[in-house]
Amino acid sequence: MENLDNIETEALPVDEQISVHSELDEKELLNSLGEDFNPDTVIDKKSQKEMLLEQGAMSATAVLGVGEQMLKQFGHKQFAFDEAQVENVAKAAAPLFVKYNGELPPWLAQYKEEIMFTFAAGALGFGSYSQIKALKKIDKEKEVKPTEPEVENSQSESISNATD
Repeated sequence: MENLDNIETEALPVDEQISVHSELDEKELLNSLGEDFNPDTVIDKKSQKEMLLEQGAMSATAVLGVGEQMLKQFGHKQFAFDEAQVENVAKAAAPLFVKYNGELPPWLAQYKEEIMFTFAAGALGFGSYSQIKALKKIDKEKEVKPTEPEVENSQSESISNATD
């Protein structure tokens, strides 16, 4: 009977032949692949890579969030990134976070301290500049329009002088 099945399928074109195999055939195939082969690990590796990419995208989004806050502080308080652009940048940056395990690339890691100092000094300098600019604006407003308590004091002095 088994020989008859083979004869019938051999007469059919290759793409029309039906493959019939048993559980025993599957076990033999898996055993021939070696002891280390586990189909579940292939699925786990894929999902692990997807999870790492998601984490990378979240890290990139967090970095962009910090950048947005700095721009709000030093630029304009109503500044905001476009959400679609943030998402696109995060997706593009995710493989970089995965590739370097969330660290700087090796060729850039040797300059980590210099980079951090440059950011810190730049933030201090820009913050100082913004503060001086705001203080000068306040001083200029005082020159143009005197404060109201001083006006009230001068009016009360005139009234008291007139009544004396």
